[in-house]
Amino acid sequence: MRILVVPALFRLPWFRRFDGYAAWGLILLRRGVEESGDDLLAHELCHVWQMQHRPLAMPLSYLVHGYTRNPYEREARNAVDETQAGNVTVP
Repeated sequence: MRILVVPALFRLPWFRRFDGYAAWGLILLRRGVEESGDDLLAHELCHVWQMQHRPLAMPLSYLVHGYTRNPYEREARNAVDETQAGNVTVP
């Protein structure tokens, strides 16, 4: 798992709307880890997990559902809500 800070990437048209982007074992951030915050990292880590377990279905789901109605985005947003509420248990 790697985290890279690449502000120049987020100047490109496709990436402008994002502050973070997950690609299998890689998280790309617009700003540094501390500045990005725990919520963004939790969201992107959820996407990494999703791609590890559904490597084709997860990325292709954006073609079918788009971004706002995507079940994987909903799951990542819920993961952030759960970590904020302190409802995460580690085995």
